[in-house]
Amino acid sequence: MTIKRCLVIALSLAGCTSLEPGEVDPVQTTEAALNSATPPNPAATNIGVPTAGLPAQFHLPNNVPLRDPLGAATTFSVAGSIDMQGPFFKELGTNQRTCATCHVIDQGWTISPAATQRMFNASRGTAPIFRTVDGSNSPNADVSTVRDRRAAFSMLLSRGTIRVGIGIPEGADFELTAVDDPYGFASAAELSLFRRPLPATNLEFVSTVMWDGRISGDTLEAALATQANAATQGHAQRATPLDPAVAGEIVGFEKGLFTAQTFDREVGRLDIDGGHGDAENLASQAIVAARWDLFDAYQNSPDSKYAAIYRGQELFNTRRRTNDKGPCQGCHSQSNVGTNVNGSFFNIGTSDGARREADQPLYTLTELSTGNVLQTTDPGRALITGKFADVGRFKPPSLRGLGARSPYFHGGSARTLADVVAFYSEALEFGFTDEEAADLQAFLAAL
Repeated sequence: MTIKRCLVIALSLAGCTSLEPGEVDPVQTTEAALNSATPPNPAATNIGVPTAGLPAQFHLPNNVPLRDPLGAATTFSVAGSIDMQGPFFKELGTNQRTCATCHVIDQGWTISPAATQRMFNASRGTAPIFRTVDGSNSPNADVSTVRDRRAAFSMLLSRGTIRVGIGIPEGADFELTAVDDPYGFASAAELSLFRRPLPATNLEFVSTVMWDGRISGDTLEAALATQANAATQGHAQRATPLDPAVAGEIVGFEKGLFTAQTFDREVGRLDIDGGHGDAENLASQAIVAARWDLFDAYQNSPDSKYAAIYRGQELFNTRRRTNDKGPCQGCHSQSNVGTNVNGSFFNIGTSDGARREADQPLYTLTELSTGNVLQTTDPGRALITGKFADVGRFKPPSLRGLGARSPYFHGGSARTLADVVAFYSEALEFGFTDEEAADLQAFLAAL
């Protein structure tokens, strides 16, 4: 059996190419595409395909559709193909992890709870992602048995979140006055913050690095290089800094990637009849704060499902809230991407204490000058600036390729796009009708 055929079978086992009875397969071109190129490294998908003895270079062709829960997405690299044997996919630390451990191509270049659960079952909780440095609910968690490991990594398994440890900054204008951590670890010295890994794609449109903007640089490339080094020394537990040339290779690889949904299982292809729902088109998108126009061609589509995508796009562009505050596009300002062009941070209430779930730590913060008290599951930007006014602020992420990236929001609190739309309708006072909610969900699914 050829290596290429092994990859197709492995992707099928991973759920990337499986079909429902009677369903038309949008990814039937995958094997043909692989046959036209050197075989990619299956290890990048975290699906357990052995790579020992394979040729030194592997390149996945551009625009190979990979199945996700909502259809299929593609990735386009400005390099001409996706080099899956570069430093992004190599073990640069001491615990077997690579960048691709938490940034997986067929999971929207992040991780999904479903895939993580499959990995846990296959490895009995010993795969590289299951490391107590940040994968477990507490760095002190007992991982001596399979049952212990399943409990220790429950947030990773259920939400696809990594534990980030950040303390109250020196000189902050607030203090931590109470902690309720179900895992018995968090304190003022190190709060446990459970966050989704951001996608390692579409970075050309990023103005700030990390959910809370804690990594910065004179240029985006410099910030991403710092992030690559910090991740390798932190997540991968490397003892020494990365060689700048290696960090530069990682940054160049990431910045050259563009990912988007190209097939919607409820609708069909998203790059036909004037639609621009594809990764290669995204690569030529200008960096500009403007209305989204990906699906303008569907305004008068005779197909009601394509027309719904257009209506959802226009809701996103123009629908103001019932309190007369701005539309979705106001924060997700980068046209056709969803990042914020100005690098702004926003508090939309996802970490409000009132929304805390039983598996999340709860922190009580008190402003020193006023005595005002807030409860939150994640202080967000405030742990970087030291400002009480920044509690709960996070950056808006890219919205392309959402089909592979559930659950949503920084803490994985919205399991589906329907949950996302319902949250915005209630918490941000958009007050969508049922028809509007359905149209907006159709638009988001097409991204």
